Amino acid sequence: MRQYYSKSKKSIPGLNETDLMKRIVYNTSRSGSFSTFEKWFDDKDRLKKDDICDCANGGMKIDWATYGNKSRGRDYRWFLERSHDHDGNTRDGINYLGSYRRMSSPGIITIYIDNIQVFFWSIICELACNQKYVFTREKIEELAMLCINKTLYHELFHHFIDAQSYVVNGYVYNYYTDEALAVACSRLLVGYETKNNHTYISEFLELAYSYTSPGYSDWVNYKSEEQFLLKLIEYMPLNPSLGIMGQELSPICEGMLYSIIENPNVEIQVA
Repeated sequence: MRQYYSKSKKSIPGLNETDLMKRIVYNTSRSGSFSTFEKWFDDKDRLKKDDICDCANGGMKIDWATYGNKSRGRDYRWFLERSHDHDGNTRDGINYLGSYRRMSSPGIITIYIDNIQVFFWSIICELACNQKYVFTREKIEELAMLCINKTLYHELFHHFIDAQSYVVNGYVYNYYTDEALAVACSRLLVGYETKNNHTYISEFLELAYSYTSPGYSDWVNYKSEEQFLLKLIEYMPLNPSLGIMGQELSPICEGMLYSIIENPNVEIQVA
């Protein structure tokens, strides 16, 4: 597999990665007079962890509501371990980072910015406290962009499956497989977004993908490209007769995936 073609993102209505990053990192664009997070950084652009992170007890010192954040979550684990409904319908996003509503020209990807903000900062505090990382603005912004892409790629995979359900005969929806493959696809594509192999990036991603929810947690079975594509070929499914006749199926499957997610009929909503 390869990196997602970045210019494709610019064609998705409603998607502005830079704006989303600033909303997560600096709490900008809030309606009302809520404070930004500028005071969380010192004059050398380093995060003042002792002001916001409760290292003695875990978690954070701040009251999210005072910053205009209405999320019910207080820790990234809450978003990764709660049970989920299996009906495939869009819900209210109580514990979701993103959701996908099936195509009705177009499909709708919803980004739950308050949830992502809590999810993101709780991971930052855990790493700052437990691993003693010194985070700068640059590092924080880099990780926030990866967090946005984590959610985007997950939902784009659901869009791909939605589109394929109209094309491939024999497809049968399976909640657990769908979510496992969506997480695996997201992790593979986010891996291509990383600019370096710094430990703080790998440890951030390790926590961000530490799902325990049924289905989601099964992504570890498909975390290599080969495992992912083989399971996707089975799930779509592609006609195995092609393989019997000597045609390699993985390039076909991979090509179909990118043809949809890089040309998606979706728009982005931020909730």
